[in-house]
Amino acid sequence: MLKEINKIGIPFVALLFLYLLNPFGLNIYIGYLLTALIVLQKGFLIKNIDLGFLLLFLFSITYAAFFSFDPKAGSQYIIIYAIAPVTLYLLGKYVADKIDNGTNLVLFLLLVGCIFSITAILSVFTDILQNGYNVVERNLPNYWTGQIIPATIMGSYFTVVMAIPALLIPEIKKLPFLIKILLFVIYGISIACVLRIGSRTQLGISIITLLISLLYVMPRQSFKRNLFMFSLLGFLIFFVANTVSFDLDQDWLSAFAGRMEDGGGEDIASGGGRTERWEKSMENLFKKPLGWSEHEFGHAHNLWFDVLRIGGFLSFFLLIAFTTNAFLTVKRAVKKNKTAYAFNNLIIVYTLSICMVFMVEPILEGMFDFFAFFCFLIGVVKKYNADYPIID
Repeated sequence: MLKEINKIGIPFVALLFLYLLNPFGLNIYIGYLLTALIVLQKGFLIKNIDLGFLLLFLFSITYAAFFSFDPKAGSQYIIIYAIAPVTLYLLGKYVADKIDNGTNLVLFLLLVGCIFSITAILSVFTDILQNGYNVVERNLPNYWTGQIIPATIMGSYFTVVMAIPALLIPEIKKLPFLIKILLFVIYGISIACVLRIGSRTQLGISIITLLISLLYVMPRQSFKRNLFMFSLLGFLIFFVANTVSFDLDQDWLSAFAGRMEDGGGEDIASGGGRTERWEKSMENLFKKPLGWSEHEFGHAHNLWFDVLRIGGFLSFFLLIAFTTNAFLTVKRAVKKNKTAYAFNNLIIVYTLSICMVFMVEPILEGMFDFFAFFCFLIGVVKKYNADYPIID
């Protein structure tokens, strides 16, 4: 892995990790540096212009133009919205171009996913150590800046690490046993953090991705490994069921108890009131195709519909075109080499996890780097499709 990092280049890797960590809210400026580094790579930009790049670039420019009429987050975001998505997309391609071993590509994507969660883990776990669980307030301060972050935004940064059990279903070559233990420790800490902020979405992601991974991998691996896997899962379920109390009166379930009291089953069935906002957004696609004010009914809590609200129908359809192209890219990658279970499983799980958050959150307002992470992932998969004859 160290050799692969050297191939990518320390400046690229360091800036990527810093962008994902976002220390002291500096990732805006780190994004500028990444853009400059990518542009300065001789011939790289021209060689890597494809349909996905063009769709993403057109979307970014269009959305930034509409956002400029009312830049609530600040004028600097006009530039960020315009250049950061394509920069991360190209960076993904650059990384995949430099890593010439399929297993190492899997390991690097695992590492990137964990790095992306570190700031959220530090923020929430620090609060747990200081205040415990007997505090119902779900919104917590950012570890670096002290700024209060809404629980839904904080929770989104756990998305990839909450899928760790699903990622480890297939055997990953060159992944040491100690690293597997470390990944499960990160997952355990993440569970503790997700319970503290009462994120039902993240728990759902963990369960759904595990089931999807089992359905994908189980028919493709040996009976011996399947037997071991189900024995381990059965033991863990039995152990948890017999040692952990799930009574909502428990301190560690305080945040969940508060949410259930506020909304209960009806709130869950309606997606926390989101379905009504999605219906209104679809109506406004025809009534107000150039967008509408947030004051009308707030956020739509959906990536595409909130883009429609701010960027109008053109941004909306360009984003649909890009994400559709991205999903087809992942589908082609899975079909490219059907025996590459670990890589295929990883990109399926990453894409599914991210898109589950896309469905229920605004994303570009408050979670922009989450979308940028998705662009990076799709850039990696695009390059893999183009260059890799077979993944080992």
